[in-house]
Amino acid sequence: METIAKIKIDKLVFPQEEKPALKNIDFEIKQGDFIVITGGVASGKSILLHSITGAIPHYHNAELTGKVTIMGQDILDMPLNRMSDYVGYMMQEPQNQILSLDVYEDVAFGLGNLEIPLQQIDLTVKTTLELVGLTGYESRQTASLSGGEAQRVVLAGVLALDAPILILDQPTAELDSQGRFELYKRLGQLNITQKLTIVLVMDRIEEVLNYANRVFYIEDGEITKQCSPDEYYKEQIECRLGRLKYKTSFNSDRVKSEGIIAEMTNVTYQYNNDLLGCEDISLEIYQGDFLSIVGLNGSGKSTLAKLLIGLLKPTKGEIKVFNQTLNKGNLTKTRTQVGFLFQNPDYQIFASTVEEEVGFSLKLRDVQTKVIEQKIEECLEFVGLLNYRKIHPHRLSRGQRQLLALASILVSDPEFIIADEPTSGLDETQGYMIMDKLFDLSKHGKTILLITHDLNMAKDYSNRLVALHNHRLRLDISIRDLNQHLDTLKAIGLDFQNLMSFREGNDGTF
Repeated sequence: METIAKIKIDKLVFPQEEKPALKNIDFEIKQGDFIVITGGVASGKSILLHSITGAIPHYHNAELTGKVTIMGQDILDMPLNRMSDYVGYMMQEPQNQILSLDVYEDVAFGLGNLEIPLQQIDLTVKTTLELVGLTGYESRQTASLSGGEAQRVVLAGVLALDAPILILDQPTAELDSQGRFELYKRLGQLNITQKLTIVLVMDRIEEVLNYANRVFYIEDGEITKQCSPDEYYKEQIECRLGRLKYKTSFNSDRVKSEGIIAEMTNVTYQYNNDLLGCEDISLEIYQGDFLSIVGLNGSGKSTLAKLLIGLLKPTKGEIKVFNQTLNKGNLTKTRTQVGFLFQNPDYQIFASTVEEEVGFSLKLRDVQTKVIEQKIEECLEFVGLLNYRKIHPHRLSRGQRQLLALASILVSDPEFIIADEPTSGLDETQGYMIMDKLFDLSKHGKTILLITHDLNMAKDYSNRLVALHNHRLRLDISIRDLNQHLDTLKAIGLDFQNLMSFREGNDGTF
């Protein structure tokens, strides 16, 4: 196969940093490659992609020692706006790439800049939206999209430009299991049928390994391992089985005896743009529950969570939290008892340093300074950010900001924790560490409501599983009864049957 890119980075250093962000990087990309790059939080994965695309050093200032060439062109000599001729780049945060008010205009944006004829733009937009599973979304407002839908819109805009190399940073981090499967399958087809070269970064890569031909593991800014997908899979599946620290041992009758702490009765929420958020939801949450909410993108999971914390007011129905009907008069008190972790950590991070962020809520409550400092240290040590306490939060990676947001919630010791995709952006080790902590809290009487696309997490840690489909509650079952409902779950896009199967070739199955 023809070599189409050469990446040789002896050292990459950001201003005012002594430690290199990347070092000793040396590999080639050949036409038709499907390379998957993985590694821990802040290991350098996204920085490596920035370096390949020319975002570093043209946009992000850094000193790069070495040479990166794409299609024989040195990226240092190439204007950044010309990179779209060679590379389609999807960044980790979809919000950073959505520019237009509706989906059609956003996907068409790049094509319009290239002065493509309108008829061809129209055909390309429809084709790429179909490819990413968003047929019929042309007129949808981008502000109303779920996280997973936003990722697909950005990917459609990138694919529409038809660049020979596709660079993707966590393209399925916010997609449900069915969406991940379908997207990887389509990328695999493009890779085979059109010789599209793909370089993809993911924290958890088991589902994409069927389509890859090379796997790189990056640690502390250096590629420490290159291997085949089969070699990587066999090694990692053993690690995963040994990593699961806890097995659920809930007594559901005991949990119910502790009493109801939150209750939704016939709750419906309609957004201002007439989109339905959720419909006729009735749900009881018991003290000590570890309740997982699962469902496809756009099924209403995040809407349900925001209703429970009072960020949204139901169009119809009643919500009670700690025996009080949720209203403006008791929201402040309720939020001292309920911790809420947003799907996107940047929605709740605003302080100038990591330690200020964690201690902010305690300062508002006039907690003694010594107590605040002790709690900050305990929480930062738990999430692995103690050494970062003095730096600005937005110098952290996406995964680290997720950990910071969790620490800022745990510091207040809430009775009820609502976690919307708390392992998004984390590698598997960090993800299981977070889940172990949440499980510990539930064993000590805390109530956990987990929203997740990770069916393994839901299965391994919950005592109850609530499945949403088309904005309605489809199932509310005990995890002990999961096997009795596998067909129903699969019918609504939640396939628990294939979670732990080993790979069987390149047909898209596990």
